[in-house]
Amino acid sequence: MKEFYSPGEIHFTRPQMIWLIRSLDLLAEGRWPAEPINTGYTDIPGHKIKTQAYFVTPVEFHAEVSYRLERTGKAGTTLKWEIQHGLTDYEYLAPEAKMALNYISVWRRRESSFSQWSHDQKKRRR
Repeated sequence: MKEFYSPGEIHFTRPQMIWLIRSLDLLAEGRWPAEPINTGYTDIPGHKIKTQAYFVTPVEFHAEVSYRLERTGKAGTTLKWEIQHGLTDYEYLAPEAKMALNYISVWRRRESSFSQWSHDQKKRRR
């Protein structure tokens, strides 16, 4: 898993969702996680013209990830708790957390409910 994603790189893949969930508190504050740079500088000099306030993009990502997690109910709560407490390897997540992560890790939101989707997934595995 990468240490940093720019907003333009986000396609809501599993590793990106884990990274975003780990960063939810920062995103809620309207701040994008800083890119780890070996030089020690946190801002690259240059004039950049922005069309919106700096906090809009992080807050939008926070809202999207939070909404997706809400749709998964208790499984999403488990997923969020595990990731925010340092469990970021998919292999070691609880089964319900894996199911929630799989549900939310898509470019466009799923139309089916989490319960219907998970039921369909379990049926497929039999």
